[in-house]
Amino acid sequence: MKKCLSVLLSAVLLLCSAPFAFAANYNGFVYEENADGTYTITGYTDFYEDYVNIPSQINGVAVTAIGNGAFKTKSAINTVRIPDTVTTIGQMAFYGCQNLTTVILSESVVSIGAKAFNSCSSITGINLRKVQLVGEYAFYSCTGLSELYCGDSLKVIGNRAFHGCTSLEYIKMCDTLLYIGDYAFTGCTEITSIAFPDSLGYIGNSAFKGCTGLSSVTFGTGDLEIAMYAFENCTALTAVTISDNITAIGRYAFGLREAGSTDFSHTVLITCTSGSAGAAYAKAYGASVYLTDLGVTISNFGDIDGDGNITTNDAYIVLKIAACQQEPLSEDELYFYDMNSNGVMDTADARILLQIAAGVI
Repeated sequence: MKKCLSVLLSAVLLLCSAPFAFAANYNGFVYEENADGTYTITGYTDFYEDYVNIPSQINGVAVTAIGNGAFKTKSAINTVRIPDTVTTIGQMAFYGCQNLTTVILSESVVSIGAKAFNSCSSITGINLRKVQLVGEYAFYSCTGLSELYCGDSLKVIGNRAFHGCTSLEYIKMCDTLLYIGDYAFTGCTEITSIAFPDSLGYIGNSAFKGCTGLSSVTFGTGDLEIAMYAFENCTALTAVTISDNITAIGRYAFGLREAGSTDFSHTVLITCTSGSAGAAYAKAYGASVYLTDLGVTISNFGDIDGDGNITTNDAYIVLKIAACQQEPLSEDELYFYDMNSNGVMDTADARILLQIAAGVI
């Protein structure tokens, strides 16, 4: 899945043709010619204009791209309008434009490059319209951003694309979204609910880590992989339903831990079936789970002695069962204590329990 999306990322970025090596100036806009004869805006010489209306044509030639760093740290800019001839916004194009509040994207823009609006702390909302790719760090630390509309074409949200957008309250995701990168929404503390589309195939490592206001998550019906720590320290998230279409859940994806600590805990209750990735996650990492097909709630898989915790005593009991020094478990009991799900109680199960008891896993 990730390899295919990497190819997609490369293909979309190639839409921005590399400009030739000459530059000219048109009303303050520095531009260069692309290989196909169109123009890329590569710079801006007006340091005082607050409203920037990027031209669609220069001397009858279409402007199709905004180049890397073209408007970087232009502090006077308040509003920018991007015309319907532009298809790509380059890396760091508006990086650090701290007074930029309004970005009017046309439906022709399909790619927003890495760090394009990084640290534009005054932007309050963005409608991505027909954008297919949001590059890594594209809206990183846009602390004023409160609303995100993904349009109806978005496929990829890159690593840390919205990391640290601490005012972001509302996200509308589209039905074409395939991939959410690592740390994409880390620290977005004002998000309270999110619904993922059926199209989504991957939620990255720590993608929603530290989203402390997030209390409601709805997953789609398509095949989905949730990477490790994806929802770490989402302290308001107390319940989540994991359907059978979720194929894998990474290490402590729903875990809680103190800063600097390696010890994880869970307050989330996972609702799922006994054969699902949700049940496998609960068994491996100690989350509570309600198994809908069995009608039971389990707080600790492997807690054979019933004291409410996984301890070395549980591992000792497993070793006795494996050595035939204690009565074997029934088939029903075996499901709850067979930690590696290989159908028997053996030393491997005892080793897993010892690791859990020691906080290694």
